[in-house]
Amino acid sequence: MSETLVTTTHSIPSYLEPHSGVGTEHLTADDVAMPRLALAQAMSDQVNSTHADHIEHLSVGHFFNSVSGQNYGSGPLTFSLLVGFAPRAIEFAPIEQGGGVVDPNVPLTDKRLQFGANGEAPQATKFYDYILMLHPGESEEMIAMSLARSGVKAAKSLNGLVQMRGTAIYTGLYTVESVAKTSQQGSYMGWRFRNAGFIPEALVNRYAELHAGLKSNPLTTQEPATDVVI
Repeated sequence: MSETLVTTTHSIPSYLEPHSGVGTEHLTADDVAMPRLALAQAMSDQVNSTHADHIEHLSVGHFFNSVSGQNYGSGPLTFSLLVGFAPRAIEFAPIEQGGGVVDPNVPLTDKRLQFGANGEAPQATKFYDYILMLHPGESEEMIAMSLARSGVKAAKSLNGLVQMRGTAIYTGLYTVESVAKTSQQGSYMGWRFRNAGFIPEALVNRYAELHAGLKSNPLTTQEPATDVVI
């Protein structure tokens, strides 16, 4: 079912506030690609200079906006968590079979999320989804973040930082930076989260309103994360 789209992705000048949303009333979450904070890996199309999705000056370990192509560098980036969604699982077809979503609603208790008897990778992928308010400099930018596979451990770390605060999810400030990691499958870039204090008092009411709107009208994406490779 389509949901009403929640906007406000950037700070709006006060003189434009009376004109907010005009002309976009017909758009729903199904009609818009939500920008996602992605982490460039060695196999990411965005770092391949011959690929149509190439982003100039983007290097492995840089964060980028999946829609605008903005390069945020390797961090640390400061952000607030507007909302965190319950984990979900999706089964994708193997790349060699053309890729694509096979089952968008895999139960979290499904055997497809388990490793095979001989260590075969799970058929389905578990995702932790968030919507952030990114603070690049003095501005604000609303953006989604999906963590899966190698990012699940980082997601649980972030969830722990949130829970230990003992306050509403949207009241905290955090940083994220990319770090080099290795596994049995090879080397890759991972996410590292840290606490960075609390949001200013002047933002609390607005972020509380955004949180309530996003919880009732989610903007999560069903697209596979292009930066998830391990």
